Amino acid sequence: MMGFLLVIKIGKSIMAKILVTGATGRLGNAVLRSLVQKIPASDVVAMARDVEKAEPLAALGIEVRYGDYTDYDSLVAAFEGIEKIYLVSAVAFSDRLAQHKNVIVAAGRAGVRHVVYTSIQRVNDELAPIEGVTESDIATERLLKKSGLTYTIIQHPLYADDLPFLIGTNAAKEDFSAPAGQGRASFATFAELAEAGAALLTETGYENSTCLLNAGQTWSFQDIADGLARLTGKPVDYQPISAQAFIAAREADGWPTSLAKFLSGWGNAIDKGAFDQSSRTLEKLLGRKPKDLEGILRVAFAL
Repeated sequence: MMGFLLVIKIGKSIMAKILVTGATGRLGNAVLRSLVQKIPASDVVAMARDVEKAEPLAALGIEVRYGDYTDYDSLVAAFEGIEKIYLVSAVAFSDRLAQHKNVIVAAGRAGVRHVVYTSIQRVNDELAPIEGVTESDIATERLLKKSGLTYTIIQHPLYADDLPFLIGTNAAKEDFSAPAGQGRASFATFAELAEAGAALLTETGYENSTCLLNAGQTWSFQDIADGLARLTGKPVDYQPISAQAFIAAREADGWPTSLAKFLSGWGNAIDKGAFDQSSRTLEKLLGRKPKDLEGILRVAFAL
């Protein structure tokens, strides 16, 4: 492998050929842009199903390669000469495990050393699993651990940027409801998670481990309402509602039933305590404290 890879060690950091999947998606794109702030663009590879959409990345000096999770041969070709892969998990309600397996097996065949997988935070495997996500996350993590590859599993929290989907885009202006009860959860922004992902890819010490990344504290949805009130100077109240009421309200707004049910599942998991867990790892990777609640709400609601 050293015949076609240049590995440079500087202190605790390692710079090598790194590939990020999902290059045109929110997370993958953000990780790539953070990576080129840390290592030369010539050491970074973006994988995309639509290479034309990745042209802005190519303009940064990043090599763009075609690859599709459902096309095993394309993955083997895309991974040639790659030392490390950042595997952005497939979308919910697709055949996620089969797609992830293709990536992991192709990585082994291509001589990749290390795979970093983006999973979802969970207190344990049994508590309030998310339909379409949790089961395949667990199976992927197990598959990766048995693959013989060096692995890092990143457990992401709820994305702060997506809070408006759960509590409504007008939550900063008026009272809101959600099927989250009095549960508590942590959040983080895409930007900070991407920055931390780039750090994980360029530092040592996280091999064969699971890293929980979140803001380092948890909040209830009443805390969110109070935070929005402080930011806007207007009273904002939170009303817990049932999953059935949430689904009906979203359907009345024209949402597909499947999407409303999916989001209600996240609310149920929060209510049951499945996300009531904090970690300082994100702070360590960023080298600073992550955004606090008000900072998160400013991003989520453009305040």
